[in-house]
Amino acid sequence: MKYAVSVEKRMYSTGIVTVDCENEDRAIELVENQITNGDLQTADIEWGEPAYEDFTFEATGDVEQLSMTP
Repeated sequence: MKYAVSVEKRMYSTGIVTVDCENEDRAIELVENQITNGDLQTADIEWGEPAYEDFTFEATGDVEQLSMTP
């Protein structure tokens, strides 16, 4: 029998959000609050080139039988 096994490799991309505040901790807090409140959307950010995450290549567990013949 033949099976189609789903696999994945995760990617990530980083971007920059500029905020005006008194220190680094407050900058992170402001950005996290903007994300939580829905004020900062992914479309608002200029993203860098995507990169694959190390050690994320794996089977997802989804399998579909393709045929009954070997």
